[in-house]
Amino acid sequence: MNWSSVKNLLIAILVAANLFLIFNVARQDRTRDYISDSELRDAVELLADRGFSVPADIIPTKKFKTPVYESRYDDEYYTTVATTLADSEREMLYTLPNGGISISTKGGAYMEFDNEFDFRYFEFDNPDSAAYTEITADTFAEHAQENEPVGASRMKALSKAASDFLRGNHSKDSPLEVKAVGAFTDTEGRTVLLAEQHLNGYKVYSHYAVCIFENSEIVFAHGRWYFSETDKDYNTDLYDQIHILFTDMSTVKSTIASAAAASEDEQEGPAASLESNENITLPAVSAVTACYVVYWNANKTALYFIPAWQIDHTPSLTVVYNAANATVYSSDK
Repeated sequence: MNWSSVKNLLIAILVAANLFLIFNVARQDRTRDYISDSELRDAVELLADRGFSVPADIIPTKKFKTPVYESRYDDEYYTTVATTLADSEREMLYTLPNGGISISTKGGAYMEFDNEFDFRYFEFDNPDSAAYTEITADTFAEHAQENEPVGASRMKALSKAASDFLRGNHSKDSPLEVKAVGAFTDTEGRTVLLAEQHLNGYKVYSHYAVCIFENSEIVFAHGRWYFSETDKDYNTDLYDQIHILFTDMSTVKSTIASAAAASEDEQEGPAASLESNENITLPAVSAVTACYVVYWNANKTALYFIPAWQIDHTPSLTVVYNAANATVYSSDK
């Protein structure tokens, strides 16, 4: 017997067995973590049969697995944020007519907050900076096209400065993150940077900040941001993107039908309403994005970052769904 040949044969069998095992483990991992191509294709076809157009290539295939985050909240939130961002002690605190809070610091900075995390920050020697409030997350791209773009090296430095500013009192390993989206220099020589707040790699819906720089110093900032830290997290079952798309189809159809019925009732009566609602044209889906949304507890002593799905439609409808219970969180047209 040729033992060398037998040994080589055994080695070949072991290698083949290992490759087979690796292949099966990888396939099981993909089945667990991703929507299958056949399931995605079937869902797109079923939606299309019902008049709801969703291009298959815009649907993320990775399943949504991220925890719920909780953050404690108290009345010192505003003072802590203002003194941290200004690096100065509080001087005065006022309640604004709209229920918000304004704080001035001994170092010459001023901040305003409302109850939904909108904020405005400026230094007293730069009061004209308030004119920049017209630049928001929605209008930033339009303003950027009309001004000078920022080079890569300066963008990197500005991104770090904005991150240091917006992270407030976050710990180094905080899951809350700052993502710089873009920047431009305007005709006044100031640089305008747009940042988004992210959590565990996902955007926090509607949370953004516009930072105005003179040279390398932030002289004004505004937007919607949460500056405190998360305290704990826990896992929960989430609805996947396929389920949410079918929910979205029903939601959008119901919304359009209700609006059409109300319009027809005013003009031609109930009979016309019923007839027109049978032929509703649904807007096509243009983007499916995983994100987070924010909820308060009943006593406003804590808030929760809940995983969510943002569904954008052509031409201008956005609906955001709580991924934990598939209910509508926000609907904007």
